[in-house]
Amino acid sequence: MNDHADFSPKEYQQRLSKLRGLMAERGIDAVLVTTEANHRYFTGHVTHRWMHQYTAMFTLLPLEGEPLLIVPPQEACMCEEDSWIKSIRTFPLEHILQGVDAITDAVRELGLEEGRIGTELGGIVALRMPCEDFDQLQQNLPHVDFVDASALCWKLRARKSSAEVERIRAAVAITDAAYQVLFEEVKPGMSERELCRLLAVEHLRRGAEMPGSITLAPYIPDDIRVANSTLRRPIDRVLTAGEMITQDAGGVYRGYWSDYTRMFALGRASAAHQDAYRVVYDCLQAAIEATRPGVPIADLIHAAKATMSASGHADYAAKVTGIGHAMGLEIIEPPFIAFENEVILAEGMVFTIEPGLFTADAFCMLEEDVLVTDRGYEVLSKPASAELPIL
Repeated sequence: MNDHADFSPKEYQQRLSKLRGLMAERGIDAVLVTTEANHRYFTGHVTHRWMHQYTAMFTLLPLEGEPLLIVPPQEACMCEEDSWIKSIRTFPLEHILQGVDAITDAVRELGLEEGRIGTELGGIVALRMPCEDFDQLQQNLPHVDFVDASALCWKLRARKSSAEVERIRAAVAITDAAYQVLFEEVKPGMSERELCRLLAVEHLRRGAEMPGSITLAPYIPDDIRVANSTLRRPIDRVLTAGEMITQDAGGVYRGYWSDYTRMFALGRASAAHQDAYRVVYDCLQAAIEATRPGVPIADLIHAAKATMSASGHADYAAKVTGIGHAMGLEIIEPPFIAFENEVILAEGMVFTIEPGLFTADAFCMLEEDVLVTDRGYEVLSKPASAELPIL
């Protein structure tokens, strides 16, 4: 592997070993990977061709034997450069079913014509293969039992290695710096598009591969059309003094995401806005302080809801069902911070914790990127101010 490879071969071998342990527990003979994030996670191969909806790439990870990449011929050389996997097969790009035939041949060569093969059939991830192609694969292998393996992939990806955490840490540092520029330069008279463009450009200037999730929720005095709106895309509207802005931003550094929200007022802030900010800030701190390995993830939302109720917003707290999600190779990953979630927190998990509050005046939300450590937590993002910033 060359310098541009994602991680060391040892890292990928450990991932495959852990996957095989889960496969053995569930009686799965092989896992067929079709989606970009899982492909990158298990192989290290990175390509822009995932943007092309007509392009498919597959990884076959058997319980025993060597893993296999099945890709268009244009990607074979980059697989050799990027990936630790040595067995690479190609199929003509102009005929996607050729990829199906290559998968069929590989399964037969492994002696799994009557085996149990897991693939991405559920768990908030969609199989990246046209329905008719998957139908053809099932017809080619009529005695194979295709089952969902998405839960196995999510279970592995939920706990980040130290190398993955460093990627996330770098992505978060880029967003920290971009927000700092925003706080220095934002002013009445800028448009929403200019505001979000500033954040996007600052992410790119500091080494992000791409910015993402740059949305906002403004409170505009006396404008009922957008008061209480949730985060949305920017428009050409010009910012005015007295507005309170809830701004979401993030970016990607070498495949891994940052994602967190900040709030600020332009020029002046009402007492109602400052009070709402303090409530959300206190809820955020309560959830963060509840974070540690070995506790149910639902404890975080219970802590936030209890704080919100104690602040006089019990009716709103009763409606809250979730306050965040994991992140990594994708900006939104499971597990989710929801009261019905039975997942137990473990070292290496990374979350965005993001309680919010709708008031008569505004949509309010604060968010931090938080790592579960061996003894508790580490806030990766530069912590939000305890008081509403007035810029």
